[in-house]
Amino acid sequence: MNRLMKADLKRIIAKPSMYVIVLILVLFILFKDAASTAAGQMELYKSMFGNIGLIFLSIPIFLSVYSDEIKSGIMISMIGMGMERKNIVFSKLKDSFVLYCGTYLILYVAALIKNTVSDLPISPKQNAFLLLFCAFSVIRGLGIMALASLVLFLTMSAAGGMLVLVLAGAIGTGLLKAVQDRFKLPVYDISFMGLLDSSFAEFQAGNFGYTIIPALVYLAIVVAINIATFDRREMDL
Repeated sequence: MNRLMKADLKRIIAKPSMYVIVLILVLFILFKDAASTAAGQMELYKSMFGNIGLIFLSIPIFLSVYSDEIKSGIMISMIGMGMERKNIVFSKLKDSFVLYCGTYLILYVAALIKNTVSDLPISPKQNAFLLLFCAFSVIRGLGIMALASLVLFLTMSAAGGMLVLVLAGAIGTGLLKAVQDRFKLPVYDISFMGLLDSSFAEFQAGNFGYTIIPALVYLAIVVAINIATFDRREMDL
């Protein structure tokens, strides 16, 4: 599986789409007017990393990790050569994890550079929490990717997975918050995104964010359903 992962990453890194998206986000960070306060600047980073940035990063990652191999038939060929389907599921999630970590690390470094050139009085503690938020954004991205890949494994079509990815990332959070506010039901608080937000807020307050545990359980359940679904999927090998 390590050889498969290395081959995947080598193929993906050779594609220009990831570089273009990351470059656009880096330039946006560096050249956007800085906020008037350090706290305001950190909130700007969090908004971009956790919302807009996540969607823009997830789309090329999904297309490169999953869609390309469906279209080319490589995934079916790997199964035909005897690779276990669960290993394919884990390998694709590992690919996504590495790509998310790499891109968020680049964005974090860009934020540090922006802080320096803008003379913003951002403390080392605030920078540390921004790095922690990047880690939470990686987990958030993996959750969205696992959900999108579940639809892809059900249909063996990238279109459905792309739709779920965009809806879950761009609309899902706002919709759940709106329902929670309108009907006073904690639908967002108990969602994957809500649990991660609550956990990060606890960490930022100096406490252990226990709600990260059920969030990770959610992620593990979706991955398990991915494996079960892919195992039962009829395919022409």
